[in-house]
Amino acid sequence: MSNTLDAQKLLDAVQSGSTPVVNSLTRAERRRHAPPPFTTSTLQQTANTVLHYSATNTMRFAQQLYEGIELGAGGAVGLITYMRTDSVTIAREAQIAAADFIGRTYGPEYVPSKPNFFKNKAAAQEAHEAIRPTDVNRTPESVAPFLDPSQLKLYTLIWRRFTASQMTPAVSNLTTADVGIDGADGSKYTFRATASTPVFPGFSRVFEDSPKKQDEANAAEALGALAEKELLAIADRKSEQKFTEPPPRYSEASLIKELEENGIGRPSTYASIIKTVQDRDYVTRDQGKLVPTELGCKVNDFLVGRLPELFDVGFTAKMEGELDEVEEGKRSWVDMMTAFYARFAPWLESARTADAPPAENVSPLLAALANVEFAAPEKAGRRVYDDKKFYKSVSDAFAKNGKITGRQFQALIGLAAKYGVGVGHDVLDSEIAKAAEVRAGQAEKRAANAEAAAGQSELGTVFSAFDKVTFEPPVKRGRFTYDDKKFFDSLKKQYSGGRVLSEKQLAALGKLAARYRGELADADRVAALLSLPEKTETPAADPAAAAAPAAGGVDPAPLFAALAQVTEWAEPVKRGRFTYDDKKFFDSLKKQYDGGKSLSEKQLSALGKLAAKYGQEK
Repeated sequence: MSNTLDAQKLLDAVQSGSTPVVNSLTRAERRRHAPPPFTTSTLQQTANTVLHYSATNTMRFAQQLYEGIELGAGGAVGLITYMRTDSVTIAREAQIAAADFIGRTYGPEYVPSKPNFFKNKAAAQEAHEAIRPTDVNRTPESVAPFLDPSQLKLYTLIWRRFTASQMTPAVSNLTTADVGIDGADGSKYTFRATASTPVFPGFSRVFEDSPKKQDEANAAEALGALAEKELLAIADRKSEQKFTEPPPRYSEASLIKELEENGIGRPSTYASIIKTVQDRDYVTRDQGKLVPTELGCKVNDFLVGRLPELFDVGFTAKMEGELDEVEEGKRSWVDMMTAFYARFAPWLESARTADAPPAENVSPLLAALANVEFAAPEKAGRRVYDDKKFYKSVSDAFAKNGKITGRQFQALIGLAAKYGVGVGHDVLDSEIAKAAEVRAGQAEKRAANAEAAAGQSELGTVFSAFDKVTFEPPVKRGRFTYDDKKFFDSLKKQYSGGRVLSEKQLAALGKLAARYRGELADADRVAALLSLPEKTETPAADPAAAAAPAAGGVDPAPLFAALAQVTEWAEPVKRGRFTYDDKKFFDSLKKQYDGGKSLSEKQLSALGKLAAKYGQEK
């Protein structure tokens, strides 16, 4: 409809028209074939969509499954085949094993008359099989005790997809109903509804990435009850306004799919591409979507503006194809690189000089620096900084080409600021003054750091005092692992490298010293350097009794005592991605309290609600 008025006219014509009648009712069998086993890109896409794993985490967990997991006394066993592949080929022995497993587990009707084969894409390298379990008999349930939750979820996804790929098609009945109405405006209107009902689950018994919704099942049942020429009634009518929407932002899954379809990258590089653009802050993740940052937009505008051909999607895909030809021996790599560089060199030179300053600004600046008595070369780390040598190289380049790069120009401004040179040119002198202010600020910061470093000169004594400390093993809490030894080593490395510790880091070092005080060499000296409180001896006490009351001064002990009398807890309830388990939650709070740790206001409130739920409030 073109507008709201037209839509209303149509609704009125239908509402005032003839009685709706079922003009036709058709039923057809529909067969859905099993999907192929995973390749690198489809695994990353599905894991991102189903498990909400990033491409990096997907490959990390897959690497762990591939390298081997300790399965009891049998030692480490690789659970999946190589995870960097673009092939959907399956080894014959794996197909035979899958057919035997499926027949024994699900029944012979789930085994196809001949193994399912899948066609690779033209560009697939086929160096490896598809990603599959090394032994289909190792079901997710059998290996669950040996895997962490993240590994188990990914293994389950791979196992189910492979097993399903070797099963028979899923069969359903598709019902289509056409309902006709003679409108009051003289037009004939046809309304069509379709729905499907499952007949035989086939591969969907094991793997279904888009499960049937209950609404569709109800619709299929309703359509199945209709008969041709049956008269119906309009139960409701409505119009809906639609607007053209921009394409959705990429998720990691959809971006990987786009990279693969455009021939950009290889299975081994998809995850690193996604990770790199995030690590460099070109994009951020927001509710699963990749959102370009201001920096990313500027970098994109600069590169595409300076090197449009080099950053064209088609050019990148073409280069990938040429590299494949080199690998296959169809093309000489020397010829390919010669042809590439003939195009690349002009692009690079154009980009280098795109921000070149005007020659009328460069000449007076070089002239003003010509009479400077430059300082002797300075060595900083592995590099030697030679002002005179740099000035001469830029001066020679300008004399030869008549231009220098924007970066070189800014470096000359820095030299003028360093040696207090004036040019007598308003714009240049203003730039030199700004550079001088920056240099002064940097010098002040270096002085402050030097002063702070001097104040921390005795921290070496503190770090040495830990030489014989036996650190506690790492502790995993939620998503994070706390490792005292690793954290201490990072602080020591920073200090040994001449970098100053922040106030927060010093406080953390103080907490470590307090925790391991009994094992420190010269503990009193360490305590004085880190301003630790004096050590006091306190009589041992029952942890539960010593636990401080929760925030607000409320004593949770009566609530714990009352809830301990509950004999029947409610069954765990799953809501979205989370499972709510009253008994497990109570036990966790009780363990925290018995361990001598106080409860937060939020935890105490939740404990009170739990007591009220089970009629145990006091």
